[in-house]
Amino acid sequence: MNSLKSLVTRTRDGKLGLVEVVAMGVGGMVSGGIYAVLGVAMQQAGNAVPLSYLIAGVITLLTAYSYLKLTFYFGEHAGAFTFVEHLVDHPSIAAYTGWVLVVGYIGVMAMYAFAFGAYTLTAARAIVGIELPQILRPVISVVIVALLVGLNLSGVRETGLFEDIAVYIKIAILLSLAGLGIAFFQGDPTAVDFFNQGHISPITGFAIIFVSYEGFQLLIYDYEEIADVERTLPIGMYLAIVIAILIYVSVSFMATLQLTPEQLIAHEETALAAAVSNIPILGAAGFVLVILSAMKSTSSGINATLFGASRLAHKIATEGAIPRLFSFRNREGIPLYSLLLMGGLTATFAALGTLKQITEFGSVAFLIADAVTNFVNLRLADETGSNRLFPALGLIGTAVAIPIVLYHLYRTDIEILLWIVGIFLTLFLLEFLYLERSPFDPDIDDKA
Repeated sequence: MNSLKSLVTRTRDGKLGLVEVVAMGVGGMVSGGIYAVLGVAMQQAGNAVPLSYLIAGVITLLTAYSYLKLTFYFGEHAGAFTFVEHLVDHPSIAAYTGWVLVVGYIGVMAMYAFAFGAYTLTAARAIVGIELPQILRPVISVVIVALLVGLNLSGVRETGLFEDIAVYIKIAILLSLAGLGIAFFQGDPTAVDFFNQGHISPITGFAIIFVSYEGFQLLIYDYEEIADVERTLPIGMYLAIVIAILIYVSVSFMATLQLTPEQLIAHEETALAAAVSNIPILGAAGFVLVILSAMKSTSSGINATLFGASRLAHKIATEGAIPRLFSFRNREGIPLYSLLLMGGLTATFAALGTLKQITEFGSVAFLIADAVTNFVNLRLADETGSNRLFPALGLIGTAVAIPIVLYHLYRTDIEILLWIVGIFLTLFLLEFLYLERSPFDPDIDDKA
């Protein structure tokens, strides 16, 4: 009993307890993954979209097993970068993995910021009756990123408190909406054509929306900030993923009951809000509630991702894999320049990119990172004490999904495919041109 109490009690030394760990894990996952990506997922998988989310969730649980085993084995917290660095005696391969991760997280934050801006415009129209010009969407996206960079610069304790409040409200709202939407469905759920897009559609769908679960890795990068990490981190990570699966599956199932294909096409970016507005007991009030929840959720996702990804960039920089500027911390131990640089790039992408481009790139980037992690754990299973079945299944799932996404883009949107390939080639050139490969201690260098 005392052991459980110690896990859930907020610490007083600035460390994150189980409450904050679960909040940041869920906040990193259930943000754009349900508000911005649901429409894309439903267009691809149709009524089978809950199965897509379930498949992606199971593979995420398998991959989380590998992340935890490898993190505790190596005693380091840079995720896939660290794992590759220890397995392969070639610094450029590990460094390229680091580049992909950093830019992948920037893309994910841009997705959240884009969605926040779009929902803010919808909120102005639906709540106060003001039709704001679309040109304000990128401005709003940039402003929210700037505000959350400032929040992260204020310290660990404030960041954890923000996540506690925002995420647990979000969990309650989403599960309540899903329950109401299913309970008040005016029809026969068994009459719904589950595989209306074909029997393969949920497989393609899971590959495309895999980015919805990427946020669980952020907890690895918060390794040094977590109290009693060997107990708190595994419990918090698995619990956060299970909560995310429950939300994704139940909410997407409710949406398939409430939306027709025609309605989905008409409300792609606000699919969840449109679905809730069809619930008789909620109507317009439900539409407004989802919009406000979406704004809170996407801002929460930016916040959690900034917190963890900036620490990832700091760790990679101290290994000499990316420019040294990312390694500097201020007197409070906060990775100042990592936050500012990643925030600036996030704001730029959110202002200039499209939601679909960002989402597809994020899925490819994190499928690669997770496939690499499962591969490394499979190779080192004896050393890490892992059951080989788990990383093997995780590797199969992530590795198969990568060509599925690329082939889907080749058939449906060659422009986005070329855009994604262009980003990976650019990262390769950056890695080729960046020659410094000596690790260093930033604290010592700062004093010099």
